[in-house]
Amino acid sequence: MNPLSHYTFVEEITLLALDDAAGTPLAMPPLAFSYALAGAILCDLSELNRIDTDPEKLVVLNSATTCDPILDQALALLASATQTESVSRWLGVLSEQSRVYHRAATDRLVARGVLRREEAKILWVFGTRRYPTVDNHERIEVRTRLSALILGDDLPDPRDATLLSLLAACQLTGHIFNGAPFAARAERIATLAKMDLVGREVAGAIEAIARAMSATVAIGM
Repeated sequence: MNPLSHYTFVEEITLLALDDAAGTPLAMPPLAFSYALAGAILCDLSELNRIDTDPEKLVVLNSATTCDPILDQALALLASATQTESVSRWLGVLSEQSRVYHRAATDRLVARGVLRREEAKILWVFGTRRYPTVDNHERIEVRTRLSALILGDDLPDPRDATLLSLLAACQLTGHIFNGAPFAARAERIATLAKMDLVGREVAGAIEAIARAMSATVAIGM
């Protein structure tokens, strides 16, 4: 059972990162989705009052079970630390387990009937999995809500600000919210995306990875 009254950030990011028609991942910078999932986990744990964060450190407030296997696995890792670490450091650690978290979130969404798993063969050798949505209600609902936030002038709900921040960090906002009306609100999207600490840390980590990769390519030329 979901410990929250709504989908977790992990589940929402998993859904929103899928192409509606193909059920395959949207294009993102290398490792961006891994860090976005790690950030989503921290946001879920913060919302459940299991952790507290500031620019310098992440502190575990309560290591009791969340009744969510994905979050409990991450919480146990955070609680096992022998010294205080920064949010940025924990994002890197959790991102290394992103495939495990993503698989668990996808399996959960399939079990709930939100996604449908289909097997496809490429050249009759390599197996790939697609996850087209079955019940698109949740994704439409969150997109409608975030679209209204972007196009309006109201202050955001903290949860919506967090989700938009995570989406912006992995450069998904341009895929999800496209068209002239959204392009005209690029400055507002950027402002909203900076309102959440974890989202800003995710964006910083992804930018650092991109710089490192660019430097590596330049050296190898």
